[in-house]
Amino acid sequence: MHYLAFAVLLTIGPLVHTRPSSEIQVDDVIYTPEQLQFFEGNMTSRIVLSWSGYYWKKSTLVYSFGVGLSSADQALVKNAMKEISSQTCVKFRKTLSSREPQVVIQRKDAGCWSYVGYLGVTNQELNLGSGCMSSRTIQHELLHALAFYHTQSDPQRDQYVRIYPENIKPGHKHNFNKLRAGAVTDFGLGYDYDSIMHYGPFAFSRNGNPTIIPLQANAIIGQATQLSPRDVATLNRMYC
Repeated sequence: MHYLAFAVLLTIGPLVHTRPSSEIQVDDVIYTPEQLQFFEGNMTSRIVLSWSGYYWKKSTLVYSFGVGLSSADQALVKNAMKEISSQTCVKFRKTLSSREPQVVIQRKDAGCWSYVGYLGVTNQELNLGSGCMSSRTIQHELLHALAFYHTQSDPQRDQYVRIYPENIKPGHKHNFNKLRAGAVTDFGLGYDYDSIMHYGPFAFSRNGNPTIIPLQANAIIGQATQLSPRDVATLNRMYC
């Protein structure tokens, strides 16, 4: 279960863009208060909106380009979109209307981050700092906008990876929180070590030791440069 539709923020580089206090930054994703209900340890007793409520309508992510991106940067984003669309039912459509719900792809700070899923607002931000322009990173952030969460947030992750809290930097343990069982689905596809959404073994390490280790021998995590077959299958279950 490593695909979800809420707002999440993964920072690759220094983050200087402040957020409203009602939203929570977790790595390269920003969670809305409603989306936090999907995580273990949240005191809310019920989830009001199902995860599928965050899928984009008509399988189409509507976007515009905001400040800071050159024409060359925009071309890289469009190429990453083509990589996703060529393998799935997902479509991307650029809008010229400021009134249409859309993802605004921009460079307002140095981080790589995105809200997760369809939020129905006209200023849903996705940020790509100057160090975020590899196809892998752009596709990773676009998948967040399409409602994917990080693989290791899967409720069943303890059967597949071991987390080492003692090695995690202070203040970053929330990046390894699990989603609540029954709150999300993996469409029966299972845990995906090869996902482009999986952390690497040393993510947020405080001491150079691993923070997350696969339990399956020879499994490699956090090295994907493109969508895995299960990433593709999940997108098609969501949007076809």
